[in-house]
Amino acid sequence: MPRDIYIGRGLSASTLTALASATRSLCDIGDREDFDIIRFLEVEINKIIPDFYLFIEADAAMNGSKAFVTEDSNGIVVAETVYNDACGGLYYARKILAHEFGHVLLHHKRGNETKHFSLNGYKKQIKGMEVYHSAEWQADTFAIVLLISPNQVSSRTRPSDLCIRYKMSPKQAEFILKRLNNIRLGGPDYDRSAAKAVLSELIAKRSSQPATGNQLSLFA
Repeated sequence: MPRDIYIGRGLSASTLTALASATRSLCDIGDREDFDIIRFLEVEINKIIPDFYLFIEADAAMNGSKAFVTEDSNGIVVAETVYNDACGGLYYARKILAHEFGHVLLHHKRGNETKHFSLNGYKKQIKGMEVYHSAEWQADTFAIVLLISPNQVSSRTRPSDLCIRYKMSPKQAEFILKRLNNIRLGGPDYDRSAAKAVLSELIAKRSSQPATGNQLSLFA
């Protein structure tokens, strides 16, 4: 994971889950359906960000990076092997792409230092802030709940179930299941104003159409 920065807008796991659910809803994908991140980034995302693009780059040209958001915040560049693994359904690769989309959605107005890749690197701008203000934690949590809604797991779900269904390692399955259960048991409370602000900022920036009441009603 890259060096982190902390941003002013803190977003809880519940708020990020609400944003992930809204993203699914805007693309007519239910919370209990598997989320196809490749189709989303190549087709469905245009319902949210009309000028978005996904660029696949040869591994040798990536300077060790797996994926990053472009400087104009309009696209994601991904290493060819990661893209191929994501197409093959491997969770680690799908999560990389979902993580980068998280940066586009959550941090698109905040400049290069909030993205996965920056020529100048990352700086921890504010010391002592809670994890909810971490740009990397926000993008990572959003990626987890976008790919697997907490509604898709229960007290009966086992790590081995995730291994088989989502093509992930046992160690990764234990971590993901623990995070999802913590979010699921944490209750429905979330910051509706923060969720509305993220969506309305994105729509206002990306489209000539203002945020509609129907879209924002997802957080009513």
